[in-house]
Amino acid sequence: MRITPFTALACDYDGTLASEDHMGAEVVGALERAREVGLRLILVTGRTFFELVRVCERLDLFDGVVAENGGVLYFPAEGRIRDLAPTPPLGLLAELDRREIAFHVGRVVVGTTRTAEAQVREALAAVGATLAIFYNRDALMLLPAGISKGSGVRHMIRHLGLSFHDVLALGDAENDLELFEACGWAACPANGVPELKERADWIFDGVNGEAIARAILGPMLGGLLSLGHSRRHRIAVGWAVKTSEPVTVPARGVNLLIQGDPLSGKSWLAGALVERLVSHQYAVCVLDPEGDFHILARLPGVFWAEIRDGASLDNVLNRIGADPSACIVVDFSRLPHGRKVELVERSLNAIRELRRRLGLPHWVVLDEAQYLLHQGGVADEAIGIEDRGFCLITYRLSWLRASVRKAVDVLIGARTTVPEEVASLRTFLAETFGKDGEATSVLPHLPAGEFLLLHAEATEPSKAVTFVPIPRETAHVRHRKKYADVLLPPEQRFYFRAPEGRVVAVAGSLNEFVQVLATTEERVLAYHAARKDFSRWIIGVFNDQDLGRAVRKIESRSTRGEITNLCGSMQHLVTHYYGSES
Repeated sequence: MRITPFTALACDYDGTLASEDHMGAEVVGALERAREVGLRLILVTGRTFFELVRVCERLDLFDGVVAENGGVLYFPAEGRIRDLAPTPPLGLLAELDRREIAFHVGRVVVGTTRTAEAQVREALAAVGATLAIFYNRDALMLLPAGISKGSGVRHMIRHLGLSFHDVLALGDAENDLELFEACGWAACPANGVPELKERADWIFDGVNGEAIARAILGPMLGGLLSLGHSRRHRIAVGWAVKTSEPVTVPARGVNLLIQGDPLSGKSWLAGALVERLVSHQYAVCVLDPEGDFHILARLPGVFWAEIRDGASLDNVLNRIGADPSACIVVDFSRLPHGRKVELVERSLNAIRELRRRLGLPHWVVLDEAQYLLHQGGVADEAIGIEDRGFCLITYRLSWLRASVRKAVDVLIGARTTVPEEVASLRTFLAETFGKDGEATSVLPHLPAGEFLLLHAEATEPSKAVTFVPIPRETAHVRHRKKYADVLLPPEQRFYFRAPEGRVVAVAGSLNEFVQVLATTEERVLAYHAARKDFSRWIIGVFNDQDLGRAVRKIESRSTRGEITNLCGSMQHLVTHYYGSES
């Protein structure tokens, strides 16, 4: 079973795995162990294919080989070879020979020494060749434009069906910079060249294969490499209110909680975060109990599915295994509450297994976490919260079970005014974040459109930062005022009825609807809410899916007893949606 956060290692040969042409027994043993736990192995080398076959006796350890600095792919299990570029120009080879420049030739690459660079450039100019020059310590390589270790490993990653975010590159020399750029993570032994060390996420003690073997058997397979705080792997969420500096959160290895009052912008911000993750090709699964994220389906590459049973759920989750950059929105809004909890638990069990096998999805976004992750909700063992990569959205932190609260690494707070939730936040910050609760004095007074960010880790900024969010790609303007006062024909008006069937009031427009709410008995409103009459009317008459879904959420909360003032909640929501242009 895979216990490392990576699904594959892309390893340079000379100076990384090999010393003096050969891999030692400790390196071979480490690679064998990596394969046993399910890691895919890719060898990426500047060596010509012919040289590599001569010096490397264990090509069978690798799922794929990228040779000749990206110019040649080899698949050991199939014995198949594929050139990604043409053979070197014969005129250039003749010119190098005429100038008595020692060189060797592969299927694609031409190699020589770095000391011959000036003469090589003269030879290129003499024959009008435009080959690119790469350095590998004392060696120099010539390749067609566009060919590099980076281009070669990208081909191999796609062939193996991997996400580049889950590939750890290991190298030591200048020509490994392109390899590092093509992979999600990068590391080198202590003898790596300075420019490579500057780019690496980790530098392992020791040199060559000895350092890499120890790292594989130690921190890599032990799951001890922290993903959460790499300076390169950040996702922008907005700009600081006071300084306009970019505000970011880790792109991997953390659990994120978005907390705030209803209609405070939580789901809007979560949608913006999903958009950014998708644009960076992270695989995301949004579990959407109330239908707030269907609009994300407008983005290229995002798949939305409305779940009605277990078969439809299994069908959509299969997309995660088929596409390493898949983003799926799983909409449970049509289901009754008990069935939602059941199928969300089924989803989380399936996702946990997918993550153990494939490392996907990178992120799970779970809306309405308060009634899915409370003591009577989804089973602890199904959640897999310790695997990180969760974004939880809630307006009631106090309902989340202790095991979930303890696993939160990053808090984004929207306006929070309910005294019980402010008190819960204060306790949460003290127990889980080790903070003094200063943030809880800010949240009740936070202006609309601003959020507060706080990290639990000491390596992150310790002070709470208020910020304005990044714009949404899927944000849209709805000019609802134009139909707020439109008088509807009798057959389309809303008829408020008592549970026994008697009509007690009629609303002929949205404005009248809001007014009648204030004068209607709570039992009448509760009756309609339980039947989902309000949301059906808004969707059916006004064709307003967004408002209808939001109303349906309030109806569901009222039926579960989570809302004590149904009239006020409905008035606030409807007025918020059509009462002002945005």
